[in-house]
Amino acid sequence: MKTAAKVFLILGIIFSFYLIYPLVLGIIACKKLGNSKDIEEIHNWGIISLILVSIVGGIIMLVMKEEDLYDSPEEAAAAKARKAQGWYAQQNAGGTPYYCGYDDRGGYYDGYGGYYDAAGGYYAPDGRYYPPRSNG
Repeated sequence: MKTAAKVFLILGIIFSFYLIYPLVLGIIACKKLGNSKDIEEIHNWGIISLILVSIVGGIIMLVMKEEDLYDSPEEAAAAKARKAQGWYAQQNAGGTPYYCGYDDRGGYYDGYGGYYDAAGGYYAPDGRYYPPRSNG
């Protein structure tokens, strides 16, 4: 489905080559289709593409499922399993190997094995605890 959406977006770009908005937005939408794994972002660009680039390409982007964004069924199944466990891996500049994000108790995992608790203290990966700093 991702390929079909790209084909119709490219056709929309070709047929409206004399306009700037469809050209620019169509190129951005094609890049988002290739790179993004977030279905909400694809749906947002689907609405924009539906209105300004290609009606068929926009409709295909709107009806896509999250499994259609992955290159293989195994990759889609692994992402679905991670999501079911509640582990939403964030890719950041450091490429951290650990979970990075907030938990249900107000704490924050920093992605390097450390943990900030809700009171402001820090649990280092080696087991040491650093209490929160006072303002005085």
